[in-house]
Amino acid sequence: MARDGLSKYRPGSGVRLYSSTRARHRAGLSPLLDPSTLTPLAPPPWATEADAMSLPPFGRGVALLANGIAGTEWYARRWDPDVGIWQRVADTPNILTDPVPWSTAWHYKWGAAEDLILYGNHFARYLFDDFRTARPGVVEPLPADQLWLQVNPASRAATLVLNGDDVPWSDVLHVSSGNRSGELFGRGVLAQYAETLGGYVAAERHAGAYFYGGALPPAILQSPTAVTQAQAEQLKASWRQMTSTREPVVLPTGYILTPLVSNAETAQLVQSRTWDAQLVSMMLGVPSWKLGLPGPSMTYQNVETADIDFVRDDVDRFAAPLVHAITKWLMPLGTEVVFDWAGRMRMDQKGLADILTTYVGASIVTIDEARASLSRPPMDAATQPGTTPQDVPELTPMEAT
Repeated sequence: MARDGLSKYRPGSGVRLYSSTRARHRAGLSPLLDPSTLTPLAPPPWATEADAMSLPPFGRGVALLANGIAGTEWYARRWDPDVGIWQRVADTPNILTDPVPWSTAWHYKWGAAEDLILYGNHFARYLFDDFRTARPGVVEPLPADQLWLQVNPASRAATLVLNGDDVPWSDVLHVSSGNRSGELFGRGVLAQYAETLGGYVAAERHAGAYFYGGALPPAILQSPTAVTQAQAEQLKASWRQMTSTREPVVLPTGYILTPLVSNAETAQLVQSRTWDAQLVSMMLGVPSWKLGLPGPSMTYQNVETADIDFVRDDVDRFAAPLVHAITKWLMPLGTEVVFDWAGRMRMDQKGLADILTTYVGASIVTIDEARASLSRPPMDAATQPGTTPQDVPELTPMEAT
């Protein structure tokens, strides 16, 4: 319960405390049941983070998205009105190079990406300022699933609470993803697809129990005489033991064992598991072929195009909220943070060489600008096209080394 009668809400969990059936209906929750009515079939429990991440397609999909963000360079840039282009800032702010003293920028980006994917929110407490920006440059990431929001009904003042301690809003960087207009907190995959993921987890547990028992079906045990409840329980225990160990079972005279016909195919375990994995692919926005699922035949060219679409449409939907929040709250006016997606969305070498050659020939870019796009240094004057061999100075062995 909330402290001091304050209403309490966990960011990204998708769960609020409601006091009326109408409010629960507006929130998309099941209506309260009348005790006098029959209880309907209970839906599967909502999947927790541990449940969802234990599913191979889900865990792998989250890792692909998080790695796409963590493994991509980000940098700060400013608009240069003299030349009319964005220019990279020479002295990179600390929040981009070393945001967490006891970790690395790669780990910070990975953790922030997982927070946004799973819970729709990322929180980090400000620690120290950066002299380059006069804004916070060192932060302490906070667990997104352990923060609560408390709202005072009288003053409407909101406070974040972590392990019973208040965390002032002014001391926290908050990045949200998936929230609707007017909503403070984002909505992650766990909250949006909690019940569907719960069904996937239940199906996996059922499949595990099915195959753990040697894929042997349940059976009907018939006794020639009336049996007590204790005797019935003993017979059932004997059957369970036999199905798990595949040992033969001996029945007393007159007992009849009638197995119920079943197998993995008629139980549709294979089809249901494949469909659940495809649902996870849709939930996360990760192409099915990246999760080892059947998909269309891919050539080199359309695999490359699919990778570009994956970065643009799927990875960037979690990366963009992060850089926009850092730009707004931690950068000086006129400076923005961007990810360098060019390396991940680059075409094949032959296509890139053809385009750069065309651009250089049309004087759209210089040779050095083309080389810079390939992460190569500028060419020396001696190696520029048009120089003769006698123009190239002879190098001594030390200089050649």
